[in-house]
Amino acid sequence: DGVKPVGIVFDTDNKLAVALTDVSNSGSASSTTMTMNWSASYYDIPALGNCTNIMDLTTCGVDGRANTMAILNCGSSCGLTPAATATNSYEPSGCSKDFCKKTKWFLPSMRDLITLYNAKSYVNASLSLTASSGAKTLTESYYWSSTEYDYYLAWLLRMSDGLRSSNDKYGDSRYVRPVVKY
Repeated sequence: DGVKPVGIVFDTDNKLAVALTDVSNSGSASSTTMTMNWSASYYDIPALGNCTNIMDLTTCGVDGRANTMAILNCGSSCGLTPAATATNSYEPSGCSKDFCKKTKWFLPSMRDLITLYNAKSYVNASLSLTASSGAKTLTESYYWSSTEYDYYLAWLLRMSDGLRSSNDKYGDSRYVRPVVKY
């Protein structure tokens, strides 16, 4: 009673929860459908390993927080990074603990998105139950990950069927849903 939810737990092993909504470019909770680019230019993030084999997506670049920090720490040489910046800027209303404050949320890795997809029916049921708190179910479309393919592509996952693909970082606008470690 009196506690406002800030996320839905989807990975108890890694202690991860997903935000109640997708986010806009500004990092605010989005009540409407919002998409954004992974980056505003083509650049290979030096501190981010390239994951080029679809079979390795649960073992390559698996730490979404570390990936997001590598993207953000690249600085001006990498250009704008809307997806990572939006997740890092996110802070849900009702957040009263340090773990859910701004800069704690991140762009999920492909491993995180695969785990989220595998728990999607549970997560969407929980999101529906918390709709009075502004929660929105996962969109049946593509979500960006923080897992980089190369200078031109980053990995994403389609929530309708779990399809994994690498897409144009700058030319493709996709959904972003922050994740936090609790």
